[in-house]
This record gives sequence, C-alpha cells and structure tokens, in this order.
Amino acid sequence: TVALQATADASASGVHFDTLADPREYPWLSWSWKVPALNPLADNTLSHVEDSPARVIVVFEGGRDKLSPEEQMNFDLAKAMSGNDLPYATLMYIWENRLPEGAVIAHHFTSRIKMIVAGSGHADLGAWHEERVNVLEDYRRAFGEEPPRIRAVGIMSDSDNTGARSVAYFGDIRFERR
Repeated sequence: TVALQATADASASGVHFDTLADPREYPWLSWSWKVPALNPLADNTLSHVEDSPARVIVVFEGGRDKLSPEEQMNFDLAKAMSGNDLPYATLMYIWENRLPEGAVIAHHFTSRIKMIVAGSGHADLGAWHEERVNVLEDYRRAFGEEPPRIRAVGIMSDSDNTGARSVAYFGDIRFERR
C-alpha cells in the first residue's frame, strides 16, 4: 500500500491539496488511515490539549461577508498577520481518544472549524481503517447551512499542545458521487 506518513514531535505536520469539488455532486469522501498509538494527554474538547494523531481536513470556499462581525475581525487579523485569507469553513475528521464516532466538536477559537470524530479509542490501533463519510450531510449538521464548494483537502498529525509525539499513516483520499 502506498501511504503518506505524518509525524509530529511537539508540533504539527500537514499537507494539503488544492482542489475544487461541489459537495452536492461529490458528497462522499473516503480515505484510509492507520494510527499506531494514541496520545494519552490529548482531549479535543479542551483547547490546551487539543491534539490528534490523525486529521483529514476539508476546506470550503466562501466570503467573509456571510460571517458575524467577530468572525470577520478574526479573518482580518489572520490576513494582516499571514497575508492569507482564512477558509470560510473547515471540517476536520479526527481520530479522538474518548468520544464516539460521529461526535461533533466545536473549535475553541472560531465557529468556522468543526471537528467530527471519524475514529475513536484504542480499537484496532495499528490496523488500516477504511473511512467513508458524507461531507454534504456532515457540513449541514455541523454548520446548519448549505455548503459552498470544497477548495482543498489535507491531512495532519498534531501534538503541539501536549508536547507529545504522534504518528499516522494516510492512504488514498477520494471524493465520490456515491
């Protein structure tokens, strides 16, 4: 199997691929991943230890004009500091230590990022898992609105908040019609 290894030592590692996909036309996202070990210090419900060995990230396009004044200020600050626009919305499919699959976790600093538990706990650690999620329905459930087009997809392994080490492996990531 061809796979990408993501390793984070008290840091975060990730890569993304720019793409355009309409979630109404391609609602299904499938991928494979393998997590050898959990980070026992991580808890994605707490900002100071929000880490995950594996994340599959879906980024949506859209304008800041639809956002609340507070979120617009966040966007403007990020643009001033980095020179880049923030995504309108982001879904992160994560491997979580404790919460059940399907749980939605709000991000601690913005309402425009939602984490959805796609893998959980110690079950079959070190084995490959095939995942298939409905991005269209997950977006509606997480944000309470119709999704704009997808503009990027990526993967990430992070341990920056806990100072631990995380490793994950990722196989093919695909958007599918059915």
